[in-house]
Amino acid sequence: MNSGVFAFQALPDTQSTGTVQQAPSPAEAPGAAPPSGFGLLTPLLILIPFIAILFFQNRSQQKKQEATLAGLKKGDRVVTQSGLIGRLVAIEGRYAKLELLPSATKVTILKSGLLGRDAEGEPAPTDTSTDKKPSKPATD
Repeated sequence: MNSGVFAFQALPDTQSTGTVQQAPSPAEAPGAAPPSGFGLLTPLLILIPFIAILFFQNRSQQKKQEATLAGLKKGDRVVTQSGLIGRLVAIEGRYAKLELLPSATKVTILKSGLLGRDAEGEPAPTDTSTDKKPSKPATD
């Protein structure tokens, strides 16, 4: 028993005219506009602004990081990308030497691994405005 799949092909009706006429192609259709390249250009017009935004955001973040690293000096309390917190001993080329605080262990890391100065290591900002009066305790 043959269990093959049969496909039927629709044949044009040749009884009415005796000749087979082909349908006109889209390029030969009367009144049809020629295909344009705008269909290929549209995705590019959409993607180019997004690529430009990503590029300029990356550049601004890179400049901020470079400015932060340039502002670090010996003895600053710094944080690394891996979460290590320590005192900056030296910055030499691509490398930075840190002293981890509790154990005084010295480690060498890549300079790009530094995030910046640790905010907890700095004193809290104090309010120096002169218009505030000290509060007096209430007397009963």
